[in-house]
Amino acid sequence: MSPPTNPYTTLKQFLILSLALSPAGFLAMLIFKYSVDLPQWDEWSYVPFFEKLSRGSLTFGDLFAQVNEYRQFFPNLVMVVVGWLTRWDPRYEMLVTFLVACFISFTIYRLSERTIGGDRTSRLLLFLVANLIIFSPAHYENWLQGQQLVYFIPIACVTTCLLVAYSGWNAPARFGLCACLAVVSTFSSANGIVCWVVVLPALILAESSRRLRARLWVVLGWIVGLVASAALYLHDYHKPWWSPKPLMALSHPTVALDYFLAFVGGPLALSNVKVAVAMGLIITSAYGLSCYYLGKRRADLPLVRRMLVWLMIGGYSFLTGVMTTFGRLGLGIAQSQNTRYIGFSAFLLVALVFLLRIINQDLANRSESGRQSIWLRWVTVGLAGIFLALQPFIFAFSIDRMRKMRMLLLEAKASVLFINLKPEPVLIRTLYPDVKSLTEQANVLDGLGFLRPRLIRTLKVQDFAAASQSTPADYGSWNRLDSSEDGKRYRASGWASLPHRGEVADAVILSYRTAGGEALMFEMTRPREKLAEVWYRKRDQSGTWQVWFSADQLPAQPVTLTAWAFDANSGKAFRLDGEFQFPESDPKRPNENPSSTGLR
Repeated sequence: MSPPTNPYTTLKQFLILSLALSPAGFLAMLIFKYSVDLPQWDEWSYVPFFEKLSRGSLTFGDLFAQVNEYRQFFPNLVMVVVGWLTRWDPRYEMLVTFLVACFISFTIYRLSERTIGGDRTSRLLLFLVANLIIFSPAHYENWLQGQQLVYFIPIACVTTCLLVAYSGWNAPARFGLCACLAVVSTFSSANGIVCWVVVLPALILAESSRRLRARLWVVLGWIVGLVASAALYLHDYHKPWWSPKPLMALSHPTVALDYFLAFVGGPLALSNVKVAVAMGLIITSAYGLSCYYLGKRRADLPLVRRMLVWLMIGGYSFLTGVMTTFGRLGLGIAQSQNTRYIGFSAFLLVALVFLLRIINQDLANRSESGRQSIWLRWVTVGLAGIFLALQPFIFAFSIDRMRKMRMLLLEAKASVLFINLKPEPVLIRTLYPDVKSLTEQANVLDGLGFLRPRLIRTLKVQDFAAASQSTPADYGSWNRLDSSEDGKRYRASGWASLPHRGEVADAVILSYRTAGGEALMFEMTRPREKLAEVWYRKRDQSGTWQVWFSADQLPAQPVTLTAWAFDANSGKAFRLDGEFQFPESDPKRPNENPSSTGLR
């Protein structure tokens, strides 16, 4: 008969569990708030998939084809299916990525139940720290790009394999399922093959020590699977032209070490290379000492089983860091702070959370190691204190980056909607490196009905203007029209917002009124926030804008100029307060909107 449950303990565990799940809930809210329905960068390479699928000509070879260094067959399959069912709204792919991260978190907790002694409360506290890392907004690019599913599938395969290896299933079932998951990992990301390396020790350990022959068969079968997967991956493989030479890391070992440490320390560095190197040194040293401790206690089989799981999860991040160092060092050490890499490196930090707990528990059980136990306990408390102290700064910094990323993507979306009328060269820096190819892909998506809203194909602003709106002054105003010294160029300026969204306008459109009363677009610009407010201060939800134009862009006869705030989510334009007559009676004198009280 089990002892009665203490109501206080049950309530405490419920509260801690709720707190442990809060990072996931908070991140889900951030993704919902800052995500944008727009493909980004390599995501545009999926457009031919949907085009072929609409014609019934999509093949296995299309999904298996190499993209950069990747053969991401399984993510391609997921994203094509999800994209087709949702008419390719990338936000659903972000949801899939988030759900995979939730699954990883679940497997982490299940592994902790099998390896961490003590009561459930202590495990839940460890789970809280692990979730702060897994669901950290620090790698905001991973959360706000649908294609970043490729960064999460390999580690999901690793943690699932380790859970299966430590299950009570029979040996053939464990081996078969783990091998299948390792194949999925391999053909999901460039580092996916690491799964074969880190799962093998756990499979070997799962076999009874008296069944040496069974272990040999496991090793042999696993090596065959690894070699076959690698051979298939490398079949017809072509090194991307832009990819740096891998051997550069050998000729510059000091720089390579700095890159590796910065990669490892990325989750705690706020994109600062020096901080990342320092954090990486601390994390790598702690991981190395954990390996050393296991080596000293290797005769203690129960301890080895408990620690090996987390050493292999940490090994996944460690080996990925080595691969990334060899593959990206030529791009410069600053590239190690690409926030997407945190999706790889974070799990070394997660592993340490549980490794330090296991070592503390083991030392506490050894009376001869009392001083070591106290010393390690204080070190653990210190590291945990540093980690927790950094969290407010990491969250504030990352949330601000997410907000700015949303603004940039909405500006890019506005440009994409007008891409047939006014291609913007700035798109090569914000969305895709080839404007001509982007134009073609955008038109394909529009033809499939996968672009929301549809592309704008007319210069007549009335055709895409909002049917009704509140007073123009609510959306902003055109305040000034100044001319250059030579009188050949003109600068328009004002402010614009979208009060129904509570955000800065995604674009501002200038138009001139024809004799027939039509407003024809002739220029477009992007507003900017007035002030770089600190994170804790309420921001003004309006943006200043200015744009230069020449008289050549306007008809020869006098016209009336107007300005419009553009909403990229709806594809609608909203009239701004103020209008100007062109040409002015005195082009040297600044022309001010009489209804304006100045820039807001």
